[in-house]
Amino acid sequence: MSSLSGRPRLLYQLVSPLHRSAGEAEVARRLDMLREWSPNSTIEIASPENGPAAVESAADAAMVFPSLRRDAERWTADGYDAVIIGCFSDPSTEALTEIAGLPVIGPGEAGLLAAVQLGERFSVLSSNPTPPGLRRRIRGIGLEPMFVSEVLVGGSVAELVSDPDRHMPSLEAQARACVDQGASVIVLGCFAMSFTPGLPERLCEALGVPVVNPVVAGLRAAEAAVLYRAGLTRPHATSTKLRSAE
Repeated sequence: MSSLSGRPRLLYQLVSPLHRSAGEAEVARRLDMLREWSPNSTIEIASPENGPAAVESAADAAMVFPSLRRDAERWTADGYDAVIIGCFSDPSTEALTEIAGLPVIGPGEAGLLAAVQLGERFSVLSSNPTPPGLRRRIRGIGLEPMFVSEVLVGGSVAELVSDPDRHMPSLEAQARACVDQGASVIVLGCFAMSFTPGLPERLCEALGVPVVNPVVAGLRAAEAAVLYRAGLTRPHATSTKLRSAE
């Protein structure tokens, strides 16, 4: 932020050239939703010229860093306070943080952490195909005991973007099966679902359990990171005041 009282300036960085695959109107629609979800931040969106058409494999995820490296070198100079990577797989967040020198948030991890705050066990709904290794990621952040399952919903990223309503019955059926297996929270594992208007709310109403939109979780994590980085929350200062009052 330019000052402690300023609005956080966030970049939502897409990992594939969505402006070509789905059109500029789809990019603009997603930006409108991001701004609605985070009215107290200034948010911009970027669609790269290069990169995978969609992140549906480990090879696709590996393409993200080289396609974004030069952009990451400019993020701080461009005035951003934090960047959210627009993919549930959180590709290259650590490497991009190193290059950029500012918080680069993986919304997939943010969504998983939000899930365990809302319930005891969670399942993830993913597009088909999807990159491997979700359980390994979950194990790495210490959440494996709460993980029930990853379920593929039967639609690719492109199919979910183009016609999400057609897949809604399958999404609901798969999510209900997760609840029957013991999941008390559902996490959306594909951002085509996250950006489908009303989909998390419809699933939540149908299932009777919380449904985590990881994009929203990522935005909240980015805003929190900016606050901590700016020094707006100082637990040690509060402790000093309390000791002084005694």
